[in-house]
Amino acid sequence: MTTSKRAGELRGQARRIREAVMARHGFAPNATVALVAGAARLNDVARLARVSAHWGIASDLPLVGPPLVFLRRALRLVLRWYINPIVEQQNEFNQAVSRALFDLQTENEELRVEISGLRMGGERPGVERSDPA
Repeated sequence: MTTSKRAGELRGQARRIREAVMARHGFAPNATVALVAGAARLNDVARLARVSAHWGIASDLPLVGPPLVFLRRALRLVLRWYINPIVEQQNEFNQAVSRALFDLQTENEELRVEISGLRMGGERPGVERSDPA
């Protein structure tokens, strides 16, 4: 199999996958999807990546509230050795995923620019050309 024939098959397969994904999400086969939504989602991921084990403890109960708050704070202090390592592991994982998603978005944008350049140069992904040989 020649390289150009294989490249044409890969472009066709990529087109079919793209169309199937678009159809699954309710888009027309030739629809264009805005990149802004992806950037906003990545901003949300970055914002939510850091978790805290220490949020405020309060109670609105009139008589039982203050002793309940005291007991919850005491329990938190006692369990800090157990909770903090888990929260740190979760934060490390969240930050790694956030970095990976950012890298994937950057790579995706670079590939979109490359594909756009190829299309402008006459080579269109998804359109198979016959092999001159």
